[in-house]
Amino acid sequence: MAIEVIDLFHLYKVKGEMVPALRGLNLQVPAGEICVVRGPNGSGKSTLVEILSGRLQPSAARVTVEGSLRLLRQQGNILLELTVAEYLALASTNVDELLSDWNLSELSDVRIENISPGIAQLVAAIAVLASNPTVLLADEPAASLSTEASEMLYRRMSDYCRSKKITLLLVTHDTAAEAFADRVVRISDGRIGEEWEPGGIEKTVVDRHGWLRLPRELDLDLPALSDLTTSAESISLRGLKPKLNTSNSVSRVIDENSIRIYCSGLNTGFNNESTIKNLSFEVFGGSLTALIGPAGSGKSTLLRTIAGQHEIWSGELNIFGTIKLFEKVVEGSLSAVEAGASAEWIERLGITEFSDRPMSRLSGGQRQKSLLAIALSSSSDILMLDEPTSALDEENRDLVMRILAEQSNRTVIYTTNDFTIAEYADQVVSL
Repeated sequence: MAIEVIDLFHLYKVKGEMVPALRGLNLQVPAGEICVVRGPNGSGKSTLVEILSGRLQPSAARVTVEGSLRLLRQQGNILLELTVAEYLALASTNVDELLSDWNLSELSDVRIENISPGIAQLVAAIAVLASNPTVLLADEPAASLSTEASEMLYRRMSDYCRSKKITLLLVTHDTAAEAFADRVVRISDGRIGEEWEPGGIEKTVVDRHGWLRLPRELDLDLPALSDLTTSAESISLRGLKPKLNTSNSVSRVIDENSIRIYCSGLNTGFNNESTIKNLSFEVFGGSLTALIGPAGSGKSTLLRTIAGQHEIWSGELNIFGTIKLFEKVVEGSLSAVEAGASAEWIERLGITEFSDRPMSRLSGGQRQKSLLAIALSSSSDILMLDEPTSALDEENRDLVMRILAEQSNRTVIYTTNDFTIAEYADQVVSL
């Protein structure tokens, strides 16, 4: 086995108490297999990756990883001060071939800090693949990419790993990744709950301790007491009840007499290459605006330009009110509380149990919700968020978007590759 995990437990200390992230997880991945690991935010996916990579010591387990290992994380993979070509040169001598194969030749001499987060993640993935590891751990590698770019990355990663017989453990909440896997497993509450082959029947896993997990789609009112009856052919649970449906409608009031941002004929870019061309739009007070487009279309550049971090080549841009841009996770040694998140937003976003834990010890989804709590706790009139749901599962994504839609006392602008969350916006600006 390339990866073997037996009875993996991991506990975090939170407010003087030990909170379990993994609860007796068992997983075997044969050499050369492409295994996709699914699961909701906080289920233990990223903790599993950190333990397999050796960056985190388990509380108890027997963990074996055979051969050379590389880790591709959701962020923090790359040296921002290097150009794209310089970074790829650290992993391969065939830089020109890599740039050509991935259609990135025009970005060869561009510094990574000046490209979009999605393209930067793509460059990091290329470098990791070019290093030819025996085992590749990929934690949400396509979180900042558009749907088309994500599927391209999954396809290229899976094809390359199969051709080189590299074992790939791909951790993601993106269902599109399943089509490229040999096997899919789902972590639920710190254990493997389900397993299936792409296109096959999903099977519930009953582990060697007799634990099983009921499907999330049942939406049951839990915890609950149940009657259990058995026969020679089946086991039945009685007494479980579904949750009552509640309305999620949101009422917003937009002040069309109050313009917060006025943009007319805006042009800007990098290295004499125009990214944003002749862009015009208005943002009204109390509105929710989505900036949508594929990776590299200029979404992040536009936010930085509005925030005054990037120069305008030509055109007009006027800001009325205080403005703040949140695009990166704060210093990893700080917790959400230490970074300024209020008790109200910590509770609303459901991050109470890890709000005093350092950011560096959180999963991608937990970090993203923590950053949002910090952002919402600020007093800015205009709040700008770069991909605020890219690391979240569907349930948490909808929670975050409902919260943003409720912010009628301030103006919110967010970037996204996801058309489903763009539908929450009062207006959509396509790049």
